[in-house]
Amino acid sequence: MNSYPGWAGLGFGIFFLVLLVYLGILALALWIGYLIMRTAVKNGILLADAERMRGGRPGPYGYPGPQPPHNPQSPPSPQQPPSPPSR
Repeated sequence: MNSYPGWAGLGFGIFFLVLLVYLGILALALWIGYLIMRTAVKNGILLADAERMRGGRPGPYGYPGPQPPHNPQSPPSPQQPPSPPSR
């Protein structure tokens, strides 16, 4: 005999509610971890580019690294090709 009529589905409802909260917290944790990793990789790449630019070492695969902006009043550096004459 059932002493609580109408409450038969309460256990399933609580189970699904707890499951939904658990999956939501898990998704939030994964998303925050992704954002932290993405920021760390981006900052590491920017730091490596700045270090390579200061040290004058070539970039990946032998390509030249980022160059500082060229000042038209200064003579061109040996690493930069001469600029074409203006008309």
